[in-house]
Amino acid sequence: MTLFKKIFLSSGAMMMIGLISLWLIGKQITFNNDYAQVLYDRNGKIIQASVSKDEQWRMHCDQPMPEHLKKAIVLFEDEYFYKHIGVNPLSIIKAMKANFKARKVVRGGSTITMQLARISQGNKARTYAQKTKEILLSFAIELVYTKEEILNLYGQYAPFGGNVVGYCAASWKYFEKPASQLSWAEVASLAVLPNAPAKIFPGQDQSSFLRKRNFLLHKLEAKNHFDRLSLKLALKEDLPNEIFHFEAIAPHLHQYLKSSKASNIISTIDGNLQAKAIGTLDHYSRTYSSSGINNVSAIILDNHSGQVLSYIGNRDHSANQTNRDVDIIQAERSPGSTLKPLLYGLAFDDGIICPASLMEDVPIFLNGFSPQNYDRTFSGLTKSRDALTQSLNIPAVNLLQEYGVQLFIDQLVSMGFENTDMDDDHYGLSLILGSNEVSLIELAGAYMNLARSASNKTALVPSLILNNRNQIKYKFAISSVSALQILEILTEVKRPRQREGWEHFNSKQKLAWKTGTSFGNRDAWAVGVLPSYTIVVWVGNASGEGRKGLTGLSKAGPILFSLVDLLPYEDWFGPILQDYKTTEICHDSGYKLGPHCSSGKIIQVGRLKGQLKTCPYHAHFVLDSTRNYQISSRCYDVAKGIDTNMFVLKPRINHYLKLANGHDFSAPKTHPDCINNINQLAIIYPPSESRVLLPREINNEQQALISKAATANSQDTLFWFVDNDFIQYTVDDHSLLIHNLEIGEHSIAVSSISGAKTTTVFEVIEE
Repeated sequence: MTLFKKIFLSSGAMMMIGLISLWLIGKQITFNNDYAQVLYDRNGKIIQASVSKDEQWRMHCDQPMPEHLKKAIVLFEDEYFYKHIGVNPLSIIKAMKANFKARKVVRGGSTITMQLARISQGNKARTYAQKTKEILLSFAIELVYTKEEILNLYGQYAPFGGNVVGYCAASWKYFEKPASQLSWAEVASLAVLPNAPAKIFPGQDQSSFLRKRNFLLHKLEAKNHFDRLSLKLALKEDLPNEIFHFEAIAPHLHQYLKSSKASNIISTIDGNLQAKAIGTLDHYSRTYSSSGINNVSAIILDNHSGQVLSYIGNRDHSANQTNRDVDIIQAERSPGSTLKPLLYGLAFDDGIICPASLMEDVPIFLNGFSPQNYDRTFSGLTKSRDALTQSLNIPAVNLLQEYGVQLFIDQLVSMGFENTDMDDDHYGLSLILGSNEVSLIELAGAYMNLARSASNKTALVPSLILNNRNQIKYKFAISSVSALQILEILTEVKRPRQREGWEHFNSKQKLAWKTGTSFGNRDAWAVGVLPSYTIVVWVGNASGEGRKGLTGLSKAGPILFSLVDLLPYEDWFGPILQDYKTTEICHDSGYKLGPHCSSGKIIQVGRLKGQLKTCPYHAHFVLDSTRNYQISSRCYDVAKGIDTNMFVLKPRINHYLKLANGHDFSAPKTHPDCINNINQLAIIYPPSESRVLLPREINNEQQALISKAATANSQDTLFWFVDNDFIQYTVDDHSLLIHNLEIGEHSIAVSSISGAKTTTVFEVIEE
């Protein structure tokens, strides 16, 4: 082998080793991937952002650099970028001459690749040794990356003035828009900034900034990137002269989504609606804070897509704003009465009741649990639709007992109430009054899916991320027919005082809505449903502190209707065209038409899991010729009697109905010759098997028990026995004060002068 050949092979091997070494070095070069976290609305507008950990606005660029920005950067920074291999020798020679002549560094001679190498090293001081290292790194970068990749990396990590890093952040901070929307004048402004980012940037040395931008614009026109007219127009455009602050209208959502670790999140939020909704909440919140009600929250969902359009986690206008960072939308709170419509919908599907069915509204005592209606009154008997619109507690508790607490819990979980995770022993019948905890977004999702079911659509889990391909779909627990019936009923709920007379305006918006107030006035809720939107409002204190007057109707309701005003008017739901059947019910009772009902009507129902029970209120009677008394064959010639069907209530129910509205549906009196004691007498209080707490007065004396009875014969005299001892008799007002009852079990027996008898057994308990 000749010496020349040996030298050639040796040089080739060394060159190969050198290239491999440079390639390995290039693969190890890293850049600071500590990005700012940016939240966009559905239209690409930034609605919340936070700096990186090193407090830089280093926004991650998800898309390649726009072509016109590429051309501007290359032409200004490195005109021969696509022709060199990382280093431009001519530029370096020129720089060395200039620096030697000035006896200081006045020119860098760096290519874009060399600048990228310098950025990877943390922008260390410019020395000849550092420059030599950057040259070697430039060769390494050129081996590993394509020219387009190098240019995009440079655009991503180059400094653009202050703590603004990368063209994406610079475009937003200086022009309030993405780089893809920048004009030629704007991209020229950005392109000249990395050259001297510490000296020239918006608001700093504007004259030099303008001179550099215009120089680049002339150069771009000379290279035929645009025509002469475009140049004239570009030169007239103003320079950016300030750094814009990002809009901050979704702090709680931004914080919630930070866990995704994504740098850029495109949310489902409608930025314009979000801003308007915040203005609405702030208006009320400022007023409420003077009463010690410090926190307000709301969410608006698109029923068609399941997307969250507005997410206001908390508006706090208290003096110190201690709890402003609490995200109420994700917090667990008592729902008050807001779950009642869901129970009624399930009961409709099971055939327990229908919207016209009568429900008892009389005092109940269930193992020490004695619920009260909000106004502390009892209607005796009410239609289910009225019980729901008036949010009566006692009918709801009775309904839950019949439906089953555990079954209702299971159905709530299937509807997305993941926080309701205890069993029926934990919640008991008070579940329907708010003994569980729900999040605002869970409640919104359930009502949204009630609306979707009414439109024959599959249920969805609310989505916060736009174009969410993993959005969960499932079958909702309430049928389309029952869902629409519930929503129709909720349109009849009485609106807040300032909204009275709404139906007389041409712009009236039909709205299904429900309020809720938790025990101790800690949470005030208002839920509204339109065909296209679901709105949930919460008012209270994030600390859990209750306030007198904090109710869903008075505080959350007005906000709900103000938010509805922000949404476009729309027609109501269309009729259910499938998945239903018809049934005939008693016109008076709302239950299945019985043999003694006077008239019936046809209604739509879902595919019932069970059958409506037969009307329990109509009965057949044979009356005497005067139509005043019941008769029987053992005491009266029934051939002379008159057959009739009548709507009749038990004495206990009839007693409260008469108190409420004066109506009397007691059975006809039994003919004096045919006394029949059945259902003629009832003890109203205390109910049998109940537990009674008798508080003590200030002097430690025990309060008396007030016992009440009702009889079908208003002229009856009743005789009272306590623990088998006769106490006294009553006429007209059948109430009895019973003093000095010891702790433990007792009995009260009542008999009428006509021979009717009844007994109740109860337990007196201590405080």
